[in-house]
Amino acid sequence: MTRTKPPAQRRGELLDAAEQLLVNKGVDAFTIDDVTVNAGVAKGTFYLHFSNKADLLNALRDRYVRRFADTQLAAARRVAGVAGIEEWMRAGVGEYLREIRLHDVLFHPATYDREASNPPVETLTQLLAELQPPPADPLATAVILYSAMHGATDHIAHKPGDEKRMLDALSQLCRGLLAPRKS
Repeated sequence: MTRTKPPAQRRGELLDAAEQLLVNKGVDAFTIDDVTVNAGVAKGTFYLHFSNKADLLNALRDRYVRRFADTQLAAARRVAGVAGIEEWMRAGVGEYLREIRLHDVLFHPATYDREASNPPVETLTQLLAELQPPPADPLATAVILYSAMHGATDHIAHKPGDEKRMLDALSQLCRGLLAPRKS
């Protein structure tokens, strides 16, 4: 009797093999043959789970994002209230840093330069430093505001009907972060 692995397990093994190749070689440098050899399966098995390399990459992105979100949710559920939201954010930073190479090759293949300057953050830092009173840490505040703006814009690009709501939330975030603090 032939013993075969359950489809979900075989798919996971193919994704694991592809993920390792992706991190080590980059998107363009690995082939479907590389994936099947690393997973120890025939090429036909690959096509039972994925139609092509692009389909495989989309599955890797989906798996990455699901794992990321699950880690954040688990962290947030350990404490209540605002502390849970803080833990959600901290877990997100930790997970992103833990798998930064995988993230970059999945979402920014061959276009992302980690050493490049970020002119929008630099100019926002300057504007924040000029406020009276300036925030305690203009650079950290600039990074947070820029990231919020970037994320809101990405959301709007996929759901244009949410533009007003996102812009209102960004305004509220700015006012909350930059409101003068009472001593």
